Amino acid sequence: MAFDDTLVVYSDGNPIDVLRACPVLDKPATRLLAERLFPDAALEEIGDELLADALNPPRDVVYVGCFTSLDLVCSWALTPQRPSQLDPAVLAAGGRRQVLLHAAHGDAGWCTFGLWRDGALTRSLSVCAEPGVLPGVLEDEGEPLPFEAAGGRPAELGDRALQSLIGFSRAGHDRLDDVDPELIPVVAYRVTLRTAS
Repeated sequence: MAFDDTLVVYSDGNPIDVLRACPVLDKPATRLLAERLFPDAALEEIGDELLADALNPPRDVVYVGCFTSLDLVCSWALTPQRPSQLDPAVLAAGGRRQVLLHAAHGDAGWCTFGLWRDGALTRSLSVCAEPGVLPGVLEDEGEPLPFEAAGGRPAELGDRALQSLIGFSRAGHDRLDDVDPELIPVVAYRVTLRTAS
């Protein structure tokens, strides 16, 4: 089965440890982060969701979860094809030492992930299995991470990246110590760009 997802995680330490502990949502902080990410938009809170159901949001919706030492955001509006193209304002919005980006379009056979530490991009990869859609390798910077050694198609690589970096798989390869995205709450905001008057 093909999966689509977009996820930016800001953390001070290992995000898997934080998410595995089923952290408590800081709801007021989610609004503040959404406002920093979309300063030129009107934001309407439209309900709560679980991370498992928020990974592939509608184009005009952002899901935000803020917790002690970690924040996460699901929004296609923030996701570039290449990690190095992530907007510097988005990169700095969480104010934490580490930023992770993960995104995938299953039908296009495309996945991308990036890792920043203290503002510096340490690893980025963006690959596509459909040469007619995109060139095979869009970006490949930094030293490969251990989970990349197994190779495979972009969908498989993307799922291994999700599990290795954020702690869970969407392809059913669950491990006993995996993060459970059905236990991670997030808040949904509808994003409406303000028109110039």
